[in-house]
Amino acid sequence: MSKTKSFVEKKGFAVCALIFGICGLLIMAHHIFSYENILRPYMDYLIENNIITNSKNGPTFLRMFTNESNILVDLYLILYAIGIFGSEKLYKFTHNELLRGAITLNIAVTGIIYFTVLLPASSSFPAEINGVSTGGMWFSNVVNTWDHLVTPVLFTAFWFFPVVNKKIPKVKYSLVYLIYPICYFVMCIIWGGIDGFYPYPFLSGRQMWTWIPGLKDQPYNALIGVLLLVAVVIVLSALFFGIGCALNAIHNKRVKTEE
Repeated sequence: MSKTKSFVEKKGFAVCALIFGICGLLIMAHHIFSYENILRPYMDYLIENNIITNSKNGPTFLRMFTNESNILVDLYLILYAIGIFGSEKLYKFTHNELLRGAITLNIAVTGIIYFTVLLPASSSFPAEINGVSTGGMWFSNVVNTWDHLVTPVLFTAFWFFPVVNKKIPKVKYSLVYLIYPICYFVMCIIWGGIDGFYPYPFLSGRQMWTWIPGLKDQPYNALIGVLLLVAVVIVLSALFFGIGCALNAIHNKRVKTEE
């Protein structure tokens, strides 16, 4: 990069980052605390089987990857802003491209999955269901847009402005990025086996069993269910790795072109 300080290093940007991070956490708090009385009844209304349930409290909703990736972004932006304002320790911490890259990867995947899978099949939260008002459910549309569209797009765009004038190892960093998502998948599978709550159906061997022709009409086989989960983790890890390499290539290209 040039010697001129990038706009993402200036206090004006830091103010915007701080406001964005605080707003994101407040929106997430509403999402969690309103879940019990507003979101859960509607989600239960949509779910037609007893394998995947949403009969949990609001904090359990934190187990959604979308929510976790958004919270990581919000916390990072707040710390990044404080670092710009004068905290040397936080400045060094948030200017670690390994950390920033890992967070960018997670939120980028959230956005990619939303645009390619969820958006075509999604619909707005209704003002009423069967003639009964859903109260504040309308605000969930704001939350949904913020978490799936606004934050992923803006934070991924932030990656196009390197904060360190140095190329990063594309493959090595991408492998390190995998630590968080792999741990997330494994913990969701284990935790779901304990309390029955799976944030996504593809993390349940029983649920996937019902999708496969030739298996869904047979009694569930736990061993095959485990093998299906292993396959899912491998495929998802490969997806994360590929996107991570692409993000790192973008970073290195930006550093090279601005030298």
